[in-house]
Amino acid sequence: MKYFAVLAALATSALAQSIAIGAPVANSTVYPGQWVTVEVDKPDSLTGSTEVAVVLSTTPCPDAGCNAPGFDPSQRLGTVLYNGPYNPQFHPEAGVGKPPHQNFSVPIPSSYTPGEQIYLIATHVNLVGAGPFANLETKYITLDIVQAP
Repeated sequence: MKYFAVLAALATSALAQSIAIGAPVANSTVYPGQWVTVEVDKPDSLTGSTEVAVVLSTTPCPDAGCNAPGFDPSQRLGTVLYNGPYNPQFHPEAGVGKPPHQNFSVPIPSSYTPGEQIYLIATHVNLVGAGPFANLETKYITLDIVQAP
């Protein structure tokens, strides 16, 4: 029973340290070469953690579509747009209820073509708890590539 309690506590701690892609929203339209602001949110938590890094990347969806069975974007990061420190902060100008976050300005690779769907992937690494233990997670959304204006 103690073993289960420890596992449950670790799982709860890890979930409390989870990130989310706050912007752009899923299924947004972007064009090759466009610079976009990617907002990586990290909801506030009582569990202590030390941020290690975040990696932002894109990869094309398979020919069968973004929901193709067996395709997992966390296993293929594709083109890395940013790889470095992650330091989410509260921003008073962001308004009430906005979690700590950090914005990154990254370019959409020019190799994509209009009509294509891609994944925007955020891979997050942090150290959680007093132990601490390493936490690795990957979040992703789809974006639609359109013709540049």
